[in-house]
Amino acid sequence: MQSTAPVPPSPGERASRRRLVPVCALAVAAVLVPVLWAAGGFAARPREPATAPGKAVDLGLFKVVVRDARIGTANADLGSGRQRFVIVRLWVLNQGEETVSLGFGGLRDGLAARTKAGKWVKPDQVEGLAGGAKTGTTQPGLPVEVSAMWKTGPADAPRRFTVGLREWEYDHGFTDDTYAWRVDLEDGSLAGRLTLPVAAPRVRPR
Repeated sequence: MQSTAPVPPSPGERASRRRLVPVCALAVAAVLVPVLWAAGGFAARPREPATAPGKAVDLGLFKVVVRDARIGTANADLGSGRQRFVIVRLWVLNQGEETVSLGFGGLRDGLAARTKAGKWVKPDQVEGLAGGAKTGTTQPGLPVEVSAMWKTGPADAPRRFTVGLREWEYDHGFTDDTYAWRVDLEDGSLAGRLTLPVAAPRVRPR
């Protein structure tokens, strides 16, 4: 009588199967590694959601609307006379409970522009208008028209300008238990990224 029970594999067949599994795993890895490398690897890629001009972006401490960009001249800081800038106009609302500077330690720290080398740099200076008067601060709940400015050369005229917006978090520092609004300048992620067409300098009629 012929037996219908499965015949166990020979020692040679078992060894062949054992070798087949690692070979398959290596083949899959060889396919996946280039794909992962092209997609940025296993680490999360920097968050840079594209945002359209005219759309409000919530940055925590501030709500910001980026309007447009243009080449223009303005009085530079430290009394160095009028200089040429790429000027980005923004509408800014302070959502906190305290007055915040537009310059150092304030709004300026959450704004950046991308250079040709891919580096993000802060504005050289930031100016504001509230109720038709110049201001260097933002009051809670009161919107301010802001000009963020990056210095440019006398012949530089970029056609497009990329601006990044960093998010603020209400937290305490590593050595400071006091809670405050903070922006992490070492974090590569952005709450918003806009590439704006740059308008030519305005020509005043003679």
